Amino acid sequence: MFISACEREIEIELPDAEDLIVVEGSIEPGESPVVVLTRNRGFFDNFPSNLEGFVNEFVIQDAVVIVSDGQTSEQLSFTVNPFAYPYFYYTGTTLKGEIGKSYSLTIISNGKTLTSTTHISAAVPIDSTWYGLNPFDSTEDSLGVAYLSITDPDSIGNAYRLFAKKKEEGWFNQVAGSEFNDDYVNGQKVIFFAGQGEKPFVASDSFVPLNYFYNIGDTIILKFCSIGSKELKFFYTMDAALNSNGNPFAAPTIVKSNIEGGLGVWCGYSPVFDTLVATK
Repeated sequence: MFISACEREIEIELPDAEDLIVVEGSIEPGESPVVVLTRNRGFFDNFPSNLEGFVNEFVIQDAVVIVSDGQTSEQLSFTVNPFAYPYFYYTGTTLKGEIGKSYSLTIISNGKTLTSTTHISAAVPIDSTWYGLNPFDSTEDSLGVAYLSITDPDSIGNAYRLFAKKKEEGWFNQVAGSEFNDDYVNGQKVIFFAGQGEKPFVASDSFVPLNYFYNIGDTIILKFCSIGSKELKFFYTMDAALNSNGNPFAAPTIVKSNIEGGLGVWCGYSPVFDTLVATK
């Protein structure tokens, strides 16, 4: 018997990616707004292999960026700061965030106008923090995580996001999967653990314990933030999309932006801080 097979060559023409502006903006109480603007990229497009190429191709440096609280407006200036990640951003000097106020964002660039609004809600205090050895390995004697306890207010719609850093680090990084709301814990005490924040330029395709856990003796600073529900949807769907990337069995995730006319997020944060030392 002869077994034969034929192959059919299929060519698929993928549409070009729409040219959109990507926004990552935030404002906190007592702080000037910070807005990062970049261009989007097609899934199969080449990506620059060095920082200079990335800045030249993706970072938008000549946009008009205006933030207003309804009474005072300020046009932000493009800033380069090698000591504050993400290094290239728009910021101001006069308009500062205040709890209880809403802030509109307007961006004009290359004939496009983007808008968004966010609100800085009251902060929810941290009840307590402590350190514990790796909960997944009973033999661990030096690596562990920080624990955080809060009491959610008795009102529906509270949302949160957690950042962390070691004392010697220059900026806070988001703790992976830390965004959540009170759909199932309204008015209750919530306890969760946090590894190290996700650091930029550190490969995440393989698990490295020293990049995730804290070591005995580390001084850990936690930044626990109250955010809006629309902003939470962005971070939650963004994490879901990142976690499903490359997984053929994962359902596709549509990232829910709160930017009209573009992609990304404009988020008001209301943070509280706590510091602990990792000890057994």
